[in-house]
Amino acid sequence: LRDQVATMILAGHETTAVALFWAMTLLAAAPDAQARIAAEAAGLDLSAEHATEALEHLPFTRAVVSETLRLYPPAFVIVRQAIAADRCGEIDIPRGAVVMIAPWVLHRHRRLWRDPDAFDPSRFLPDATPPPRFTYLPFGAGPRVCVGAQFALTEATLVLAALTCSFHIARVDTTPVLPVAVVTTQPDHAPMFRLRARGALVR
Repeated sequence: LRDQVATMILAGHETTAVALFWAMTLLAAAPDAQARIAAEAAGLDLSAEHATEALEHLPFTRAVVSETLRLYPPAFVIVRQAIAADRCGEIDIPRGAVVMIAPWVLHRHRRLWRDPDAFDPSRFLPDATPPPRFTYLPFGAGPRVCVGAQFALTEATLVLAALTCSFHIARVDTTPVLPVAVVTTQPDHAPMFRLRARGALVR
């Protein structure tokens, strides 16, 4: 139990942080989505003591997190070793073979997603049709699914709601931020953000 908790918290630190970075980058270019999150979070108690109750009222914020994980999955590849011989479609997989699954490719595949490169949180709203099984794998799947998936989703949703409720998020410049595969999906540079408090300027 101790090891599982350590894995959930420590291994999930960078992945959740980088997911929040990409969410802020996307929201900086989507002021309407920012406004919708701010309106959704307004008046909610986002403290740890009331997190469970607040989450029920943050469906759009959660959808933004899910869409961010689709476009910029922190784990851009998942690698597994076959414990027995198997077959996938027309491909034979021998025992011991290393199999690589790329959520980055799955999440942007034009046969699987409508307008796959667009930032569209509505894909993940409660009344939307769920994506087909195994087309959306930000946390993996099956018995080796990420042990901290729900923890990460809860944390990211609450943090994003708190940030967006407090600040207007903008980029200082328009230089594109490109993803780089370095263990997780990292930005190619550290862009500057400008945060303006809703009602006052924050320096």
